[in-house]
Amino acid sequence: MIEFDANLLAAAGFMILGGLLRGFLGFGGSMGAVPGLSLIYGPLGAVSIVLLADIGAVLQLLRTAVRQSDKRVVAPLALASVLTTPLGAWLLINIDPHDMQRAIAVTVLGFAAILAVGWRYQRPPTLPVVVGVGVVGGVLSGGAGMGAPPAVLFLLSGPHDHAAVRANIIGYLAVANMTALATIWLNGALSTEILWRAIVLAPPYLAAIWAGGHLFRFASEGVFRYLALAAVALVGIAALLF
Repeated sequence: MIEFDANLLAAAGFMILGGLLRGFLGFGGSMGAVPGLSLIYGPLGAVSIVLLADIGAVLQLLRTAVRQSDKRVVAPLALASVLTTPLGAWLLINIDPHDMQRAIAVTVLGFAAILAVGWRYQRPPTLPVVVGVGVVGGVLSGGAGMGAPPAVLFLLSGPHDHAAVRANIIGYLAVANMTALATIWLNGALSTEILWRAIVLAPPYLAAIWAGGHLFRFASEGVFRYLALAAVALVGIAALLF
């Protein structure tokens, strides 16, 4: 049975933060919620709770992704992620994630710095590049519930406007997150207690997604890109330090 105590209240606060990021940026549910939830429920519990709650987010945001995303980019990106997510989930269940987090941090911060100075692809990226990003994202999605940073940085570097970038991110994560959740479930790591916690914490998460989506309507492309890069950079710094 779930206890309605200070831990649950704090967890709801972390879920609200993650939901605001997910609704506004199209990503960030795990970035905002998992670090705090990990202190309460452990890494596996935190990742599982957010991925379960994200089922509602996928349903809530998917119409935007279908209407506005570039399927020629999203499809190979998501497929490569699907094929490599099981490896990341195996790492999450069987290996200490700290070394992986540090490697993620260095890579993410390096690429974020490049984009921060204004670099972008001058031509559409080749298929091997798209697939490579999907592979990295798949491993990180299964291993840390954070497959978004490589895909976000990649999509921000392209020629699309901020509405299309957000839609591409939503479409990619719809596939990546559900694949990560299915893999964790198939490995027998979803307990009844985790399911109940996700049910209790999903409503504030989904409400915050709705609020974040409405805030996005007022954001310029410059503000969106700045906040997206800042969010990814903060994840990289946190992963490097903790």
